[in-house]
Amino acid sequence: TLCIFFPRQIQNTHTGLDLSVPEYQEIRGKMMSGHVEYHIVVVTRLAAFKSAKHKPEDVVQFMVSKKYSEIEELYQRLTARYPQVSLPLLPRKVLFVGESDISERRAMFNDIMKFISKDEDLATSPELLEFLGTKSSSAIDFKGKNMLDDKEKEDEENEALDFFKEEKTPDLISQLLSVENVKKGEKKEEGDEEEEDILDPLGIIRY
Repeated sequence: TLCIFFPRQIQNTHTGLDLSVPEYQEIRGKMMSGHVEYHIVVVTRLAAFKSAKHKPEDVVQFMVSKKYSEIEELYQRLTARYPQVSLPLLPRKVLFVGESDISERRAMFNDIMKFISKDEDLATSPELLEFLGTKSSSAIDFKGKNMLDDKEKEDEENEALDFFKEEKTPDLISQLLSVENVKKGEKKEEGDEEEEDILDPLGIIRY
């Protein structure tokens, strides 16, 4: 998780959380295997994501990368706990995904995340906070408690500043695009890939 600070306004002032999914990235594995990660950009002033050194009005912005299966798990957990909330539709599960499927999924995940960030119950739910990377999901008052250890948060901030050389850039998304080429070279070892994440770029159905 990369964390960086900007003097940016929160759109959802009632929840203190903005979520969007502007990008995705294909992670290649062995042979023709691989999976897709969706970049979720978080802009928030919730105390759960900040250290004690931050002021209540401080806004933090960071990005997390999640696979289809991880977003699906969050979706199922939220719908089970909050059955009265009608979340936007989850993208359909298919065995082999092409570019059009991935692009459609990103757009649908974007709608889901925007919906979640507008809903006060969902935006501060333990399920979402755990999904986005807070260190605990057991505290009752997420808006008032500090969930990250100061030292850990400071280390994350330092890493972020090293990673993003230009600290004054006003938009994280442009930074994501600039580092995309670097991340293309990264290879993740996943012993047991989920079926729905397998890519089949040549259209060859493998058994």
